[in-house]
Amino acid sequence: MIDRIFATLMKRLVGVVLAAILVLCPMRIAAAVPHAGPALETDVVRVLYPPGRLATADRIADLSPMLLRELEVATGLPFDFRPTVIPAFSRLNFQGMGGRDAFVAFALPEQGQVVLDISRFEHRPAFFRSVLKHEYAHLLLHRHIPSSRLPRWLDEGIAQQVSDGLSEYLPGRSQMVLGEALATDRVFPLAALAGPFPADAFDLQLAYEQSRSVVGYMVQRYGDLFLKALISHVADGLPVGQAFQTASGISLAEFEVDWRRRQRAPLAWLGRIAGHVYGLLFFAAALATVLGYGRYRRRRRAYDAEEEDDGPED
Repeated sequence: MIDRIFATLMKRLVGVVLAAILVLCPMRIAAAVPHAGPALETDVVRVLYPPGRLATADRIADLSPMLLRELEVATGLPFDFRPTVIPAFSRLNFQGMGGRDAFVAFALPEQGQVVLDISRFEHRPAFFRSVLKHEYAHLLLHRHIPSSRLPRWLDEGIAQQVSDGLSEYLPGRSQMVLGEALATDRVFPLAALAGPFPADAFDLQLAYEQSRSVVGYMVQRYGDLFLKALISHVADGLPVGQAFQTASGISLAEFEVDWRRRQRAPLAWLGRIAGHVYGLLFFAAALATVLGYGRYRRRRRAYDAEEEDDGPED
């Protein structure tokens, strides 16, 4: 009897501990994606693909050398390892590997793996290239900078900056979220984006857009060489705030205030418009109805006048 009670208590204790770990460590635990199919091996990349999909594997292998060189130039970091790319050819297959809704790819830096949902962009060459490059950028940054010293906003911002502004997240709504947030003072402090991004759909898209905008403004203000200097300082062990001040001459907090001020004016109006789009559409429809009715009344009066003119004379 006592043994059964003790066993029950131990099971409950283990459950509580596991739940606490999941709450306190909200980031997805990276695990190598299993694969039992053929592999395409080159000096630059390893592609694990299902039977009958060699053409896609060849495409990834052909693109990879140029993408890795471009990332080395953009970041100043050497691509001194061989990544593994695993293409998934259905949404269900992608999700079975750990992919989430509204995402088309993800990277597992500790394993050097990239998983792509090919079903979402196989026939869009430019997008295919940018998403693959984006994921390679994550692998490269985490290869040289420990995750504990790489804020999520900087990780995502750099990856988007060097991959034509695209990311692995496709929410399916217009790019007005940042404008809305600026107009309503909902943008995040950068410190709030250092760890895992929020789960709420609006906030998640805002986190991605804000990360891209902040890093983009860094490059706009200080030039392309600044980004390489910032990455180099962080890779050498400096905290991000100190690395930023060393490269720019001002504090990260001062820069954040300047970014908010510069972005608020042009984007806030777009955000206000986006936030009232249904009201504007209703107003436009109502106005069109009123104008249409006015035209109808004018035509009716003109028709009635013609009828009177053509009527029989006394």
